[in-house]
Amino acid sequence: MMKISQRFLVLLSVTCLASCGSLRSASNPNLTYTDNAESAQELQVPPDLTDVSRTEQFVLPGTPGEAVTRGTLLPQFSTMRFVREGGQSWLAMDSAPEDIWQKVLSFTRKEKYLVEKTQPISGAIVTQWRAASAIAKGNLLKNLIGSDEAYTRIAFRIERDGEGARLFARSQKTADTALTETTSTWPARSHDPENTSAMLLRFMTFLGVEEQKARGILSDEQARAVLDDATLQTNGSGSELVLYRGYQPAFRAVIAALGDLEYPVSSRDDGVGRIEFTVADSSLVLELTPVHNSEVRLAVLDEDGRKLNSQKEQSILNSLLNSLS
Repeated sequence: MMKISQRFLVLLSVTCLASCGSLRSASNPNLTYTDNAESAQELQVPPDLTDVSRTEQFVLPGTPGEAVTRGTLLPQFSTMRFVREGGQSWLAMDSAPEDIWQKVLSFTRKEKYLVEKTQPISGAIVTQWRAASAIAKGNLLKNLIGSDEAYTRIAFRIERDGEGARLFARSQKTADTALTETTSTWPARSHDPENTSAMLLRFMTFLGVEEQKARGILSDEQARAVLDDATLQTNGSGSELVLYRGYQPAFRAVIAALGDLEYPVSSRDDGVGRIEFTVADSSLVLELTPVHNSEVRLAVLDEDGRKLNSQKEQSILNSLLNSLS
């Protein structure tokens, strides 16, 4: 019986070794630690994810007072901090409520919301319901919201906290147009608590960037590069439009923006990042160049690939920027 068991174990070991050897075929994507490991099949990665530059890596939060860049992960500011307890989150700020009020209104304008009502005594600001169609085609927020029947609104409440203040928020969404006709002063809850937290963090960055602009740490152009989805950059060699999104979403957004501007598109090729279109009977070319997986640079050329004069170049790129915003 012992001999039979030993023979069985030997046969089992040989079978396992043979199976392991069969896994090391040239078509197997697993990494094989042998001298000819380079012959193993490479992992197939989408083209727009293969080039991740150093600026795309996660960046540790900077110390309070450091300049904020787009690559900074969860920036810190000496005058405010994000607080979360259970399902509730808010911003704790050193500024008095009176100083924060106007900045909240500025933030709602930047987010393209119209204010429905304000109640300074209770510290409440509530926006109107905003249809998804109010956001330009190709905008990231519209893609997240979904269909044109979706409506969103936000509300803020500022509370005095000693010499400082606490800022709470609500984010709500509905597809029922009847609900958009009534607005409570302060919604009982958020439809999406995680989105509310994300919005508070956006406001925190907005407020911190404005503070750094006032202190001369950031220029207007640097501030726009942190806060905006797209910026127009000009240097000695000309102008280019920078879109802070992935390559394919950027390509689709530019096509949609050209449609909004009624610039006929004669050809497109997302494989090489080339779009041919017409403006006032002039044939032009847009070239899209991915910098990494969340930044694409856009240049406009004539049909022969030559640079346009600076005035025409900036006019077209500004039109695209406004349509993408």
